[in-house]
Amino acid sequence: MEKMNILITAPSLDPKKNISGISSVVQIIIKNNEKYSYYHYLLGKPDNKNILVQILLLVKCLLFFPFALWKDHINIVHQNFPFDPKGILREYVINQWCKLFRVPVVLHIHGGVFFMNKTYNKLYPFLIKKIFKNSRAVIVLSNTEKESLSRNYQYPNAFILENCIDVSLFISLKRNKVLSMPAFLFMGRIHESKGLNDILKAFELLKKDGINFKFLLCGDGPLKKSIVPQFETLLPNQFEYWGVVSGQRKLDAIQSAGFFLLPSRYGEGLPIALLETMAAGVVPIVTDDASMKYIVKNEQNGMIVEKRNPNDLYQKMKTLILNPDLCEALSMNAKNTIAERFDIKDYIFQLNFIYEIVIRQ
Repeated sequence: MEKMNILITAPSLDPKKNISGISSVVQIIIKNNEKYSYYHYLLGKPDNKNILVQILLLVKCLLFFPFALWKDHINIVHQNFPFDPKGILREYVINQWCKLFRVPVVLHIHGGVFFMNKTYNKLYPFLIKKIFKNSRAVIVLSNTEKESLSRNYQYPNAFILENCIDVSLFISLKRNKVLSMPAFLFMGRIHESKGLNDILKAFELLKKDGINFKFLLCGDGPLKKSIVPQFETLLPNQFEYWGVVSGQRKLDAIQSAGFFLLPSRYGEGLPIALLETMAAGVVPIVTDDASMKYIVKNEQNGMIVEKRNPNDLYQKMKTLILNPDLCEALSMNAKNTIAERFDIKDYIFQLNFIYEIVIRQ
């Protein structure tokens, strides 16, 4: 029996061209799910293109989508959906193409500004409900997100499928404990929503206390040009910008850190970088945005900080620096959390179960 063909949408899968949690999830699915034949369809803006190029690429992707359905004899479209204004408009067009060609859709939602907080613009809820109506299955990342869909968009039937990683790759990493000073790591898209300005202000407070520390910033994004020089000025001998990391370079970054910073203000899903660093025993310091609250429990396997509150971030970082025994306990609990809940085999089994339901409908 021939494998069924699944067209899976995502931005570029090349981390040198794009920083995207969606791309990371899609790479994991394609690499580890041997039951189906996957075809990646490029959809989503790259960080390193100007606005005109982005528009031209988007128009091309939307117009050529039906050709991809026909050429590769697609049985299911796995539509990865960022719940934000641009994502809604773009994914509505893709969803309508699928409806026209009668190709079933699995809609996989990955956070976004309108996900947890309902928009009162009349257009977006209208389009969202149309997309849901034409999708045979909807996947979210946590029970909180499922409740949000039911409350804000009257869609109560979503499947919960938490993100996953190759746990074995990270859990065996030996963190470098022979560090001259505590080391903090940010790894992801350099965007104002990630709380990087809050990190900067918290570091200013740490410096005033005379506390020595290092900060390693990995990633790319629209805030890079303004925020990197500010960190360089504040921390001339304590800051390193590594750019986009992957493969061994990513493992080196994680291995060199004691703490992972992600004080997100809004728009998170379930960050892959959070899972990867926790699996390696790096202590997370994050907000409770979206699904992160289901992973990180304050003072159990990490620290939860208030959104847009640099002083709270500073206090939590200082507490960890001054309490190595607490850090060690949180580190072990973080590793155990990921090992127990985010195994890739369980993820693929659950995903295939959803595909089979869609195929039988």
